[in-house]
Amino acid sequence: MKCVNQGLKVRLYPDEDMMIKINQNIGNSRFTWNKLLEDYKETYKLFKLHGYSKLKCNMTTFNIMLNMLKKEHDFLYLSESSTLQQVYRDLIHAYNKFFNGESDYPRFKSKKHDKKAFRIQNNGNIKIKHSIIILPKLGGVYYRTSKKIS
Repeated sequence: MKCVNQGLKVRLYPDEDMMIKINQNIGNSRFTWNKLLEDYKETYKLFKLHGYSKLKCNMTTFNIMLNMLKKEHDFLYLSESSTLQQVYRDLIHAYNKFFNGESDYPRFKSKKHDKKAFRIQNNGNIKIKHSIIILPKLGGVYYRTSKKIS
């Protein structure tokens, strides 16, 4: 038997309190991206100055950087942990594409011009009951989708 993972797009109908939490997650994701990019950029410049053309970009390094960032900025604890972990996974992917010559150097995210989004990884912590999705740290929100959820 073949196992297939599928993505599902849903339309959420949050109330005002939920919108505040969603905007907090979006802002924290953008802040984390920009801060990690800034810190890594400084490290990259230092390595390049000393003759190293490629800097190892791995999850352990970024996980440590994220933990240090959380200790420095308490508001990051308001976001779901997998959301911030997904940010550094995306940043690692962007850096690896840059080092392989597939794309330009990763850019900072703008509050005005970037897609306002964040991702939550489903580790069994997202519950679906009737027409409500219960998200970690956000709570329940009404949704609609065109596909049947089993």
